[in-house]
Amino acid sequence: MKIKVGIIDDDKSKTTQIMTKLIQGLDDASPEKKEKYSHYEFEPIEVELLDDVSSMVGSIKELGIDCAIIDYKLSSYQTVNFSGVELAKAIEREFYEFPIFILTSYDDDLFSKEVYNAYQIFDFDRYLSEKKERIELNFKLIEQVLKTQKQKENWNLQLKKLLPLAGTSEEIDSAILDLDSKIEKSTDGRHALPEKLKKDLSSNKLSELIDKIDEILEEE
Repeated sequence: MKIKVGIIDDDKSKTTQIMTKLIQGLDDASPEKKEKYSHYEFEPIEVELLDDVSSMVGSIKELGIDCAIIDYKLSSYQTVNFSGVELAKAIEREFYEFPIFILTSYDDDLFSKEVYNAYQIFDFDRYLSEKKERIELNFKLIEQVLKTQKQKENWNLQLKKLLPLAGTSEEIDSAILDLDSKIEKSTDGRHALPEKLKKDLSSNKLSELIDKIDEILEEE
């Protein structure tokens, strides 16, 4: 299985270095870990640094990447008005539980200026020079992507169970719409439900609704 890793950095040389470490994957890891994850392979994708956060989020969606590694300082060689952490937060607002890790050589600067999960922050120099650090980040990339995929599968299963009950109560309809919203806010950005059905549920329009749901279930 290939995992598409988006790399966002304004320094081309650093992007190349990160790509090299991703290709190494879990080389030198324990035999158990290597065996468990041997069928996963990283596909590094350089994401062009655009002028604004909104365009960057749109690019992430278009590329269909599974996770991202973002440099903290994105203005060393290009002029942008956002940091890697600000971009990461924007992506996380758009996509539920999208796996993101920040690489930085400026941890003190980051922690003094930003509020972000330390679990998602790695030292750039150590990632390049220390096998243990490279294995740890690459391992977390795989694990977080698998977690996100499993979560989406669970949402789809829950939605399938609730669909036959659509229209029976406002609580059920609300739960269906909530699940659909979460599935939409995964990396593919697609609704699980047709737009017209969403409108029917939102307006509690029960006429013909059950027939439409039967058609959807038959297509699954």
